[in-house]
Order: sequence, then C-alpha cells, then structure tokens
Amino acid sequence: MRIERRFTKPGQSAYAEIEFRKALSEIKNPDGSVVFRLDNIDVPAQFSQVAADILAQKYFRKAGVPARLKKIEENDVPS
Repeated sequence: MRIERRFTKPGQSAYAEIEFRKALSEIKNPDGSVVFRLDNIDVPAQFSQVAADILAQKYFRKAGVPARLKKIEENDVPS
C-alpha cells in the first residue's frame, strides 16, 4: 500500500508552512492568585488566547499526574 503526500513537501517539515507566535497562559483563582502559569509557548499565530490557554493547560500541565506509575499484579494478566 502506498500513501501519497498531499499537504507537505518532500524534505520540508510539516510545520514549515505554519506561522507560530509566543504566548502566555495563566489560570487564576477568584482571589487573583496564580494556579498555573506557562510563558513563551509556541502556538499557531491564528490561535486565539482562549485556544492558547486550552493548549497549554490541557497538554502541558502535569498537576495530578503521578511522576511514576505503580505496577499492580493481576491474577489473570501475564506480567
């Protein structure tokens, strides 16, 4: 099976045609204290600030994600 190239050019990055800008994303509590802040993230230039915030907060924030997974033995699953 052969898949033909449609949206990129040979030898060129898939992101070469997309213009990017630097953005700042912050999540604040109602009292104004900052919960999450990420500065200088690259987002597509046409993204709104809301879209940049969603990108930063959903894909770069690691709060609540364990640094390491804990292995759990299960009787019916080979390890």
